[in-house]
This record gives sequence, C-alpha cells and structure tokens, in this order.
Amino acid sequence: MAETIPVAFSVNGRPVRVSTRSDRRLLDVLRDELRLTGAKEGCGKGECGSCSVLVDGQVVDSCLMLAYQADGTAVETIEGLRDGATLHPLQDAFIEKGGVQCGICIPGMVIAAKATLAARPQASYEEIRQGLAGNLCRCTGYTKIFEAVAHAAPRVVAAAPPAPAPRSAPSFYRPPSLEEALEILAQRASEVRPIAGGTDVLVRVKDGAVDAGTLFDVSSIPELRAIEEENAFLRIGAAVTHTQIMASPLLARFAPALPRACAVIGGPQIRNRGTLGGNLANASPAADTVPALFAADATVEVWSVSERRELKLAELVTGPRKTALQPDELIVAVKIPKRPGLRGAFLRLGQRQAQAISKVSVAVQAIFEDGKPSFVRVAYGAVAPTVIRIPDAEALLLARGSDALPEAREAVLDAVRPIDDIRSNSEYRRLMSGVLLDRAWRQVAAG
Repeated sequence: MAETIPVAFSVNGRPVRVSTRSDRRLLDVLRDELRLTGAKEGCGKGECGSCSVLVDGQVVDSCLMLAYQADGTAVETIEGLRDGATLHPLQDAFIEKGGVQCGICIPGMVIAAKATLAARPQASYEEIRQGLAGNLCRCTGYTKIFEAVAHAAPRVVAAAPPAPAPRSAPSFYRPPSLEEALEILAQRASEVRPIAGGTDVLVRVKDGAVDAGTLFDVSSIPELRAIEEENAFLRIGAAVTHTQIMASPLLARFAPALPRACAVIGGPQIRNRGTLGGNLANASPAADTVPALFAADATVEVWSVSERRELKLAELVTGPRKTALQPDELIVAVKIPKRPGLRGAFLRLGQRQAQAISKVSVAVQAIFEDGKPSFVRVAYGAVAPTVIRIPDAEALLLARGSDALPEAREAVLDAVRPIDDIRSNSEYRRLMSGVLLDRAWRQVAAG
C-alpha cells in the first residue's frame, strides 16, 4: 500500500513542501497539486517529451520520475521561464520564427531547448537537434523549431539552476546510504524493489504491471554514483547515468563503445535519468549498454547484507527480463579492465534513428599493435534471448584482421538466433548482423 510522505523542493525558485503518496509521479504533483499544467501527459513512456521539466538544470521526463525523487532538488517548469510580463528569449523566438504549434509539445520543446543552450550557449544546428531529440512534434516538422532555438541562442544566458530547497529527512523510500538500502532489501526482500532512474519501471507502473508502492529509490546513494579508477580497473557505480558515461574521459579511453551506446539511448531526458545498473537489471536482450559491456569484458558487483559477489555478464543475465539476482541483492557497480589503446564502435538499427528499441546492435572493441589486432571483442544485442559474444568471429579478426571479415560475417550469421516480432523479421535481423559487423570493424580498424 502506498505511503504518504513529505517532499520538499523548489519549483521555479519558490520553496514547496507537499505530502504525497509514494506512487505519485512528479508530473502528477506538478499538475494536480501545484496546478502547473504546462507539462503534459503525452505518451507516458518517455518517448515524446511533452512532460519535460528541468531538475537541477537537467531536462527529464516528469512522467518517469516519482515525486519523492525530486526531494531536495530545484525543479523548473515552462511557467517559470517568463519574468513577470516579459517572455523568455526562447519563448519570443518560438513565436517570431513560427515554431509554436499546439500546446501539447511546445512547452517541453522550450524546456529542452533551455537545457541545451545552458550546456552549450553556442550550440550548432546539429547540437540543437541532438538536444531536442527526446521531444516529438505531432503537428509538423522541426525546421522552424530548430531555427527558433538557434535564433534565441545569442540572447540566452547560461544561468545556474536555482539553489536546491532544504532536503527533508530521509524516508523509508529513499535510503541515504548503501548500507541502509541493503538492510531494506534484507528485511523486505519479498515486498520491495529498487529504482534509480525509473525510465523503464515507471512505464510498467503506468501499465499496471508493477506496484509503485513497492519501489524505493537508490539514485542518490553516493557509493552508486561515481566513476573511479581502481588499480587495473574502472569501477562504474550502478546509479551512474548514461549522460555521465557519455561525458567521462576515462570511459572514452578504456571502454569507447560504451559512451557511443549511451549516446543513442532515448533522448536527453532519458539519458539524464536512466542508469547503467537499471539497464542491466532490466535484462532486455536489446539493452544498448550491454553489448558494449560485453565487449569491455565487464563484470558486475552484486551485494547483499551478508555477501558480496562478482558475476560475469553472461552469469547475471539469464534470459529476457531474468537475472541471477537474489531478492535481497543489489547491483552495486560494474568493473571494466583498463586496456590502453582500446578502440571501439557501437552500431544499431531501429525503426528510426532515435527514440527506438534496437532491432539489432553490435559493439566491437579492439587493440592494434603495429597495424595488427592484438585484442578483439564482438558482442551483439537483440539477436538472441540475451546479449551474446561471438568468439569465432573474434578469433578470425584477431588472426587476420580485415582480411578475415567475410569469414567473420559468416561466423556471426551462424551464431545469432533472432526472432520475428512486430518490429522486424528474423531473417532481416540475421542479415543485418553481418552488415553491422562489417561497418563497425571498419570504423575500429580506421582508428
């Protein structure tokens, strides 16, 4: 049963305290309790961006964030952009350039544009396009919208987000430490499940497949949010977001396929909330980070109150939405060996270029010495019940490099076991697996 809990945060610079149920989303509180209706309920799945708001300066989908997860943050909605009777430069530009269509999509577009220009005041047209990739326009094309953002850019000052409101006392639903989170799991393993970004599980809550009252939030636990060097390894906390991974120089150096994979997950709203641990625990064969982790020889740290163990990825994920996790265990971190000189590529095919689940994906990582490969990894997603490595293709490429590509493609075609579904048929997935290997390997070989 959902519990009523206090939440303290600031909204558009104004301190707010509410008492709300633990299953209420941030969107629900903003619209129903605070009467801030600019953020709209669109798809409810993190695909359209109509519910976009800023949380501590980052654009997020408020339909995929529980209200108590905003405790202690600074939230900004479309209503907060105007200064009295004076519109924000972005709002003026959308009107001037004809970017305004209906009231469903445009508020989220403006919010996403503000976050984009705050991060990149001199954003190029392509950077604007990427910044708005998590927002769909149902009325028309995007040309005038992109023009409006570019037109506003010189007049938009990249201001720091408002100071967070004082954080209320931690509740049962938001443990402040890893120790407390593990205690909750130990005591209530049959009743609760952890949540971090919530970008997948809150869709299932909306569909009635998961009870929101069983969730507790681990996203603010410091031990889960860091990317650290540990001797011969990198250690990535389970609550590290896709956006953090994309920005990490360490991961660009030692696991280059991983930031590339994170860059194609959803739009900015999803990447700002979605976490590496969540992507693993979700156990989808199409999870984009997992092939890259396979290609990095990653292992997973799993903790409970009584035991700490380290699993290979193939041991952790046992089937679609199935893992080897015990009810009282939590994914704490991912460890990646540090290999100097590593090159990487990640490619995928979907129904469209962005905001789509992979039909087939491939991660390739390799090291070259004197022009010849000395280390090769090839991993595929969405072509079997779990993500898989292709050792036969790796051995061929390791022995003969690019000359072995025809045989390596055949090894891939022999190994993959795709299915027919509404998004694609198995034969297309199988054939494109070979095509993607060719493209990814050539990227890696070219340096």
